[in-house]
Amino acid sequence: MFTGSKKELLDLIKREGAISIDDAVDVVELAKTTVREHFLQLERDGYIKRDYVRSGPGRPSLQYQMTQKGNNLYPSYESVMMRELLKYLKSNGDDETIEDFFQAFWDKRIEKARRSMDEASETDSYSRAEALKKMLEEEGFMPEFNIDEESEALTVKECNCPFSEVVKETKLPCKLEAMFYKKLFQGDVERTSYIADGDFSCTYDISLKAS
Repeated sequence: MFTGSKKELLDLIKREGAISIDDAVDVVELAKTTVREHFLQLERDGYIKRDYVRSGPGRPSLQYQMTQKGNNLYPSYESVMMRELLKYLKSNGDDETIEDFFQAFWDKRIEKARRSMDEASETDSYSRAEALKKMLEEEGFMPEFNIDEESEALTVKECNCPFSEVVKETKLPCKLEAMFYKKLFQGDVERTSYIADGDFSCTYDISLKAS
């Protein structure tokens, strides 16, 4: 996704865990103003976050570290391992354990989404949708949102499936994701495209009339 100097800076933060602008300048062959500009843009886009670290007397040092969204840019073997775990459980007849796990996982996601949306606004559809979009971005769904005020409808387009390896073994995440939107918005929800069927995204048309 990233190339050139931004990729170099992201790799540096990933390796170091946390780094200041001054320390980054000492490592990469970029001007301080360029490093600062890249850091601010990466922060605005949600890939890194700032933190103040105290390492001695005096003022804490401003450092930047990776967010979950930033970490999602890097290869992970966890999804493959999860798929193998599901195969193992299924081969041992533990289907009920699998269903209980995914239901509990999605219940927690629903609670988290509700909290985020309520904190944003109890009535404003745009603010609530933006809070949900931010959560989905952090989870790696690459979401696109569109609200049609006239028809009181929300279209959510998930352009990436972070559970793609799991879905190869069980379609439970797909079933639960549709229920996720139904429970959140308490209205009619229709999935109009589906990655598992070969589409480029999972798209949900959601009625906001009852939410």
